Amino acid sequence: MSPAATPARRSSPGGGAGRRAGGGAKILRACVVYQGRVLDERRFGSRESVTVGSSASSSFSFPQSGLPRRHELFGVQGGKYELNLSSGMGGEVSIDGAATPVTIPDLKAQGVVKKRGSGFFLPLTDKHRGKVTFGDVTLIFQFVTPPPAPPEPKMPASARGSLLQSVDWPFAGCIGFATLLVGMFVTYCYLAPPPTELTLDSIDDRWAEIIVPERKPAEIKPKPKSKKKDDSKKKDDLKSKTAAPKERAPEPEPADEPQDEVAKKKRAVKTAKIRKEISNKGILAILGTKGVGGAGGVVADVFSEGGGITDDLDSAFEGIGGVGTAQPGGARTSTRGGGSGKSTTIGAVGTKGGGTVKTKKKKERRVGKISTGAPEVDGSLDAGKIARVVRKRIRMVQDCYERELKRDPNLQGKIEIEFVIGEDGKIEEASVLSNTTGSSAVGSCIVGRIKRWRFPKPDGGSVPVVYPFIFTPSS
Repeated sequence: MSPAATPARRSSPGGGAGRRAGGGAKILRACVVYQGRVLDERRFGSRESVTVGSSASSSFSFPQSGLPRRHELFGVQGGKYELNLSSGMGGEVSIDGAATPVTIPDLKAQGVVKKRGSGFFLPLTDKHRGKVTFGDVTLIFQFVTPPPAPPEPKMPASARGSLLQSVDWPFAGCIGFATLLVGMFVTYCYLAPPPTELTLDSIDDRWAEIIVPERKPAEIKPKPKSKKKDDSKKKDDLKSKTAAPKERAPEPEPADEPQDEVAKKKRAVKTAKIRKEISNKGILAILGTKGVGGAGGVVADVFSEGGGITDDLDSAFEGIGGVGTAQPGGARTSTRGGGSGKSTTIGAVGTKGGGTVKTKKKKERRVGKISTGAPEVDGSLDAGKIARVVRKRIRMVQDCYERELKRDPNLQGKIEIEFVIGEDGKIEEASVLSNTTGSSAVGSCIVGRIKRWRFPKPDGGSVPVVYPFIFTPSS
């Protein structure tokens, strides 16, 4: 084996392996000697196997020694070491601390070294020591007391530093500043007053055109009239007029009846009384009057065969106001009530079709029109600029007018509003100067709207303005 084939692992005496030993137990110490020079020396603090061979993972690596890739030279059985020898290995061992060592061939002959498989093994104790040779390499082993573990080094206080020196001050400053901002925000949210409810009066004028859009008059389509319904309605009206009302004597109200039943009976008595009164008036009295002896009515007396016109007609008109009996030749025999009676012929009476039925017209929606006059301005602000602001917001004034136009379709007139524009363009005060419409609600609504308007800033102080609005309804 050449010096270039130096074992890959080396450790100094008293290394980490020695520190792992505990108590008074001895540890295995092994060193590699090549041509009288110590190449490597190690101490194994725990009971672990020691291997030799050409592999770099062996405890002692010899690339050119002719050994197998990995051979377990010292094995562990039952917590004790065993020396495992192959057929090509030699050396000598001192048994139980004897002064004279015995060669391995003699130990084989004595049966101390026992055969196992293709090799041999020798149980070791802490008193064994010796050497094993293979080629030009000699491995010496023995069991020694481990050196005491050195104390852990301690750094001085000046080198360790204090707690303040270990703080990362830039990072700590960022954390503190962020915590302060979050705390201020949470405090503001807790102390801030709740938001007020949004109303139409609190909305800025910039959104007036969106909130109060221009209203277009709705188109009213007439509904087609049904002739069948009109004819049936005429027949029902005629039947209701010609039917003689039946009188019903009022019944005494029982004391224990509920209030709604008592009210219904009172209304029934009142209705019967009204029917009785109108039955003695006009054509209903004539149609309902009976002739002589109670047989037939006046109509039957007039149109009966052989009957004269004076037979019963005059007596039938008794008790009827404003009706007289006409006799042949133009004379009037009796008069009931005031006025005078005249005779006429059937030819003098004109007829027109089957008559007409009056129907109530559907009420149309009225849309208001607004016109403005020239404003009276007492100040340095141009009247044209004021008029432009009013024209942009004229829909708000129209909305005030149309609200009251629903209650009074004939509402019209002139309202003059007096308002003062401040130095910042805001309205300082506003009021109704004159109102010919008769509706104070329209004027109050317009004043409330104008107070939220913004005008150009005048030069030289506040500017009083009188602005007229003229309202006319249209269908």
